[in-house]
Amino acid sequence: MTTPYRQPGAPNDTLGLVALIAGVVSIPLVCCFYFGVPVAIAAIITGWMGKQKAEQGLATNRGQALAGFYCGIAAIGLSVLRFIFGLIFSFALPGFS
Repeated sequence: MTTPYRQPGAPNDTLGLVALIAGVVSIPLVCCFYFGVPVAIAAIITGWMGKQKAEQGLATNRGQALAGFYCGIAAIGLSVLRFIFGLIFSFALPGFS
């Protein structure tokens, strides 16, 4: 009798998939009151963990994990840029904001 559950030798690709989804979602969320930062941090953490699992042979989606990791880093970078430009425009153009 076969069970629908994951077999012991089957790869566990959940972390890489979560990293990819969180990383892609975090980029547009940067524009929404910095909601992208916590999602980007989650993408970075799960991407790193997914990459480690793939290197150990426990997962087969190293590319997804890396893509989520890098998208999370990009979202953090965009958040920093948005913050810096917000400061510049708030001081340079007080009536602009």
